Amino acid sequence: MATTNGEYAQPRRSSSEPIAQRDDEEAARLVGQMIMVGFDGLSVTPEIRMMIEKYYVGSIILTRRNIQDGVQLASLTQELQNIAQSVGFDRPLIIGIDQENGMLSRLGDGKRATQFPGAMALGATRSQSQAFDIAKATAKELVAVGINWNFAPVLDVINEHNSTNVGVRAFGDDPQLVGGHGVAFAEGLRAGGMGHCVKHFPSTGRTTNKDGSRSSTFNFKARDDLEMTELVPFRKAVAAGLDSVMLTSSVWEESGDGGMADAKHVIHDVLRRQLGYDGLTICDTTDMPSFTKRSNIGEAAVMAIRVGCDMLQILGKPETQKQAIEAIYEAIRNGNIIRSEIYRSSGRVMQLKQHYLNWRTALATPDSNRLPSLMQEHQSLARKIYENSTTVVRDEKNLIPLSARIRSSENVLLLTPVVRPLHQRAPGEPPIDPFEYFGKALARKHPKIRHAPYTVHGITSTHVALIKRASAVIFVTVNANRPNTSYQLETAGAVHRLCLNKPLVTLAACDPYDLLIDRTFGTYICTYEYSQTALETAAEVIIGGRHAPGVLPVSIPGTSALRQQHQWFVEVWEKRRDLFASADLWRDCLGRKWPLDASTLSALLDRPGQSKHFVVRHTMTKELLGLAVTYTIQSGRDELIGSLALLIVRPTHRNSGIGRSLHDVALRHLSKQPGMTSLQLGSIFPRIFPGLPVDLPAEDLSWFSHRGWKLGDKFIYDLMMKIDNWTVPEGILGPLQEKGVSFGCCNANQFDALLDFEEKNFSTYTGWVEKYHSLKATDDIADAMIAYTSEGIVGAAFIFSPVGNNQMSRDVPWPKVIGERVGGLACLGVGPGYRGQGVGLGLICAAILELKQRGMRACFVDWVDLEGTYEQLGFAQWGKYREIWRNVA
Repeated sequence: MATTNGEYAQPRRSSSEPIAQRDDEEAARLVGQMIMVGFDGLSVTPEIRMMIEKYYVGSIILTRRNIQDGVQLASLTQELQNIAQSVGFDRPLIIGIDQENGMLSRLGDGKRATQFPGAMALGATRSQSQAFDIAKATAKELVAVGINWNFAPVLDVINEHNSTNVGVRAFGDDPQLVGGHGVAFAEGLRAGGMGHCVKHFPSTGRTTNKDGSRSSTFNFKARDDLEMTELVPFRKAVAAGLDSVMLTSSVWEESGDGGMADAKHVIHDVLRRQLGYDGLTICDTTDMPSFTKRSNIGEAAVMAIRVGCDMLQILGKPETQKQAIEAIYEAIRNGNIIRSEIYRSSGRVMQLKQHYLNWRTALATPDSNRLPSLMQEHQSLARKIYENSTTVVRDEKNLIPLSARIRSSENVLLLTPVVRPLHQRAPGEPPIDPFEYFGKALARKHPKIRHAPYTVHGITSTHVALIKRASAVIFVTVNANRPNTSYQLETAGAVHRLCLNKPLVTLAACDPYDLLIDRTFGTYICTYEYSQTALETAAEVIIGGRHAPGVLPVSIPGTSALRQQHQWFVEVWEKRRDLFASADLWRDCLGRKWPLDASTLSALLDRPGQSKHFVVRHTMTKELLGLAVTYTIQSGRDELIGSLALLIVRPTHRNSGIGRSLHDVALRHLSKQPGMTSLQLGSIFPRIFPGLPVDLPAEDLSWFSHRGWKLGDKFIYDLMMKIDNWTVPEGILGPLQEKGVSFGCCNANQFDALLDFEEKNFSTYTGWVEKYHSLKATDDIADAMIAYTSEGIVGAAFIFSPVGNNQMSRDVPWPKVIGERVGGLACLGVGPGYRGQGVGLGLICAAILELKQRGMRACFVDWVDLEGTYEQLGFAQWGKYREIWRNVA
């Protein structure tokens, strides 16, 4: 009997009366809606056909064993739906898959479908909108091949108990972040036309008791502790309209009753009553102790229904699946399962089917071009988010990019572990080392890459010889803290000892905890998975100098704050924890005149090895109240300049000692650095402000004066001019051409001469020459505009634009703030023999013409001492700052 909306109606019988016969078709159809099975094969097998036709199974889960390519998969799902319709199903089959992306990607491998970043990579972006976009794109590709349900996202919160069980499948260890990203991912799936199942409620973690027995973390923890951690993401998901939830196997802890009491408590008391969830619950019966320890699938299936599970996954062989279903029939006959439980659970299944599924879509002829078209559309999205997730945890010796530390003729050794491929190869195809992509990507940036895998045997004599010949080493780990891969940690230690003073870059290509607390490895990068795009992005960071905006989504064990001798608690800034709060603080303090978004602020603050920042937060609410930003920059071979680049306090909490506490801690930190010669109020590179803005309130100026800064009358200017209708004034370029002076973008053949020119004439300008050197690392040599004669280069200027890769575009944020098509001009200098002859003016004009050619509509000039030269070309003042320095006491 079925209602008009497709749900099965409950006949008028006593809820305690057992169903009398096995051939009661109504009962069989109801039970079938509660069952999800898997099968082996690329096409419909007799066994799976029997499950649908005889046992009315209403849900199928697909694995890699069912997938060859998109065309085959679409054909398979449509044939399954045809069988279901022929049997008389009111609604199509639920066809589900575990497509979490990242390290658990059943379909997406870059060839059959797009390889999307996984949960922890999304957590590292700190962007819920990007989690939504990835989920929506994932859903579209799955729907294109007939899949309508995804067992994702994972809402586990990483902790000491489950870090190896869940790992990078989770978004991170912050419950609020996990909840926010999880809800965004679920909503993205829904927007793409697909149902979702969050997992694993309430947590995958387990605790070992003193007697050696194991208990679920949920039962072992206090309720208040759960409310602050594991339950937070699930509560958010329930509030957002959760489709379905999968229970963790931890709820089935072996006990006298087989785990029934614990499971009932989790489902009824916590999930239903405490969280208010009334939707579909799912469990894997083949992961219950009744089956894993006693091979009794019937007992497991019946127990799952009795404790309140609505849908049962039954994996394994067809015989196992039949035994489970027959056991359910028998339990209904003998009254061990009452009918009301069956009607309630099957009704929840049908309600979701009614929302998401219809026969028109399920039986539509597959479009073989749909998935390839989507893959082409989604490729740039996936790459963008991989780039946003790559994280430089630390770079204490400023080794990144390596191209700035070694010559192109020097060898770089890549050492990688032997791991299983991320995706299965087609039959007959040889296996491929996942890190082969990494080696090739590095080789595109540096010609002398030598790739040598290492095994459980660690470092051999061959490895030792390669390390000795290398000028730098890149060492990769994958899940090194697991028992069967712990040899990687020993190998890492051996490599470190052999490297001596050679640059050593370490990359955790999956689990960020691998070398997280071992500061012996001073340069440490995380990618959260070893997919091809993730590794290619890491190569661009390590060799090419690409900014890595990712934020570590887990805490560094043992990180502690610094208690100072003031009333406020000053802590070291952590990007993962403080970036977005810092962006909010900036907006509150400076955002009206100098608007900066979180991404731009991240590029300025996240400078491992060059920066250290400090924060003060509210003791109760943890709201960020103050921020001090400091940088160190090399001034000479053994000399450093320290910059107090920013000091802001929330307006509501000024005049309470926060600024003084931050100021004193920041200066103490800078002053104690070996080789520190002078301190600057402002910063050189990266550039927030080159000095103290002159239009600050008088009380702010006097505040710095009282802190020992001498406010002189030397000023620095930033200038700006619209150039879309600009033309070169007469009488500038003509006379220079007559003198034999030409202008143009630097090419590869001129680059070494340019560096010689800059070293000879401007090596005393802090950070100046390094910016020219960095152009080679990003393949942006043409961003140097040169003036030259038959005798060689006589002047140069540095141009940049918002779409450029060179470091200057990330070091000076204001052109991007002014507008999308605003370019920049910096580091302009003329050789001594040509000064005063108009060469500098000509360089400026040539640079503006080049920016116009690149589509720029305005030009920004930073840090100029005199305005006169630029004023005659039409530039106007954009910013004015006091240049303030002090010696280190």
